[in-house]
This record gives sequence, structure tokens and C-alpha cells, in this order.
Amino acid sequence: MLFGELDFPEIVDVYLRFAALTALSADLGGSLLLYSGLDSNGIATAIASNIAGAGSLGLEPDAERAKQALRAGVCDFVVNNLDEALRILKNEIRKKRAVSVVVTAEQSATVAEIIERGVQPEVLVFPVQKLMERGARLLPEVVETPGEVVTWSVSSEPQRWVPVMDGLAAAAIEQHDARARWIEDAPHYLGRTYAGQRYLRMTGAEADAFLTAAREAIKTGAIQVEVSVARNGKTVSITS
Repeated sequence: MLFGELDFPEIVDVYLRFAALTALSADLGGSLLLYSGLDSNGIATAIASNIAGAGSLGLEPDAERAKQALRAGVCDFVVNNLDEALRILKNEIRKKRAVSVVVTAEQSATVAEIIERGVQPEVLVFPVQKLMERGARLLPEVVETPGEVVTWSVSSEPQRWVPVMDGLAAAAIEQHDARARWIEDAPHYLGRTYAGQRYLRMTGAEADAFLTAAREAIKTGAIQVEVSVARNGKTVSITS
């Protein structure tokens, strides 16, 4: 998915990166994540980190690419040195608020400065031996995400009706784990690039409950447009 020169990941890739982060810790507020590059994986990491509530520091030497990411809502700040990045991160991380900062600097020199200054990320997306010796954990590329793939959309007025569907999905989840945070916070951080797109892993019972609730909402007029729900790629359309 291209935006200018940015290669956006599919929503499933953002979800899987979010799942990997929250598998490390259910509460990442106050944590710092370090990643490199605003390629598809880097973009997925920045967005997923914000959804998970962490602070992230991205290293992107291409200033124009970083500015494009800022305009597209991938990151919150773009700065040109580590000092500026740390000022922002320290304040937001202290308050346990999600924030995504990109510094337009060369990776190896910036990593060396991070080590020298004693900055300690909790999570790394690429291995740095010294930081790992200090306790940083390497984010796994793949994490087990059981359940059915469930997506949903509406035929019109997505700003009005998709949030109603989101509420039904949240209510259908039997255990309010990290997926509840995904449902609540992902729409804000995914932004216009993924407008109207929804993705979740559900158990069979949860998916059944979600479909039943959607049908009831259509029947009672709580939702007044056609709804489409796909389970593992098989789409069910619900109309009044």
C-alpha cells in the first residue's frame, strides 16, 4: 500500500506487530521501543507501538521519508538529533503516554550515542548486544495469534456506523485482553490510511456472538446500513 514514497503495511501486519508487543507485556505505558527505518516493517512498528501505549524512537536517515511519515500520521514528531528526541520521549514516557518520535540520523552512530549516554530501551526491533545485555528484549518477528480472522465494514457512513460495530466486537470478546485495547485505540492511530478497515482475531464463540449482535443491531435499527463481516475470508452481508 503506497502513500507517496512510503510503503504502508497491510492492516494484518500492524495487528501482528501489536500482538508481538503486547505478548512481551500487557502494559507498555512508560516503555521505550527502538526501531530502525520507515520501511513497511518500521511503519507497522511505529503505529503498533502507539496503539500499545509505548514510546518509540525510530532511526531514519532519509529526512524526506521521515517528513512524509509525519504528514501521513505514522509518527508524532520528526527531529534531527538525539537530544531533541530524548526531550520529547522523556516527558511523554514519564506520563506513560504513547508517542512516536523519528530522528533523522544514521543508525550506527545514533545507536553508539544511545549506548554511550546510558539510554535504555525496553524493547528492540533489531539486535543491539550492549542494550540486550542491559536488559532490552528483542521483539519477535512472529507471535502466535490463535483464532479466526474477523474483519468488518459498512456500506456507507463509516464514521457513524463502524464505531457501533467496534462496540459490538468489544462486547463479544470473552476475555478483555490486549485485543480490547486494539479495538478502542487502533482507529485513532491507523488514521486515514486505513479508514474504515477493521481486523481482529476471535475465537469461534466470539465470532458467533459478534455476528449475532450485528444481526440484532440491524434488526432493531441500531445500525441502519448494510454490514459485512468476514470470517477467515468468507464474507457475510447483513441487511435489514
